[in-house]
Amino acid sequence: EGARASCAGSPQPRAQRELFCRGAWSPAMVFAREDLNPGHVVSGPAIISDDTATTVLDPGWEASVTACLSLVLRRVVPLPRAPAMGTTVDPVLLEVFGNRFMSIAEQMGSALQNTAYSVNIKERLDFSCALFTPAGELVANAPHMPVHLGSMSESVKVVIQDSLGTLQPGDSFLLNSPYHGGTHLPDMTVITPVFDLEGRTVLFWVGSRGHHSDVGGISPGSMPADSRVIEEEGVVFTNFKVVDKGVFQE
Repeated sequence: EGARASCAGSPQPRAQRELFCRGAWSPAMVFAREDLNPGHVVSGPAIISDDTATTVLDPGWEASVTACLSLVLRRVVPLPRAPAMGTTVDPVLLEVFGNRFMSIAEQMGSALQNTAYSVNIKERLDFSCALFTPAGELVANAPHMPVHLGSMSESVKVVIQDSLGTLQPGDSFLLNSPYHGGTHLPDMTVITPVFDLEGRTVLFWVGSRGHHSDVGGISPGSMPADSRVIEEEGVVFTNFKVVDKGVFQE
């Protein structure tokens, strides 16, 4: 229903306009603030125009004028609420699987640390590991380096987009481009799809990002303070297939 004003001698709307709310256009009456007297009630959708302000009433809201000419807004129709995350599933299973996914990421980190030769990985622990959905959204990450994990999802999505239809079990991709979810160039990210037993469907993705001591550039360490273009900082990888069907591409 359109807006209404209820009071003895209630004011007439000055105009009618289309108001966009809740994802759709609705007809809304336009009232002048000066026409509203104590006791008047206006229900949304409506627009109340003043010399210095405009009050918009969404559907389900009501504005009333008090004795001192104040405009009081209140919700009269309860807002439908979606169930909170986690309240529609078994909380025990949610906790079990949450910890299980976290454990996978932690074990990835332990394997990376134990097999690494680099001091940056083995002793400085400058690395991060995480799990992602088939669409590249973050599922769980181990408590490694938080700065790595904020953008790693974008790196996974770049690999998914560029490798669509060509993925094979045993493939892994290398990426460090800051334009595709990377951080600085020494942080190399290896992204791997995990397939089902038939090797047809990607169940999830895993990603590992670690700091390399040098990836080229104009100064040792690949973090020059006077670089002007990214190529002066080192080599840039974007979706480079480093392992092809289980064979390391040396």
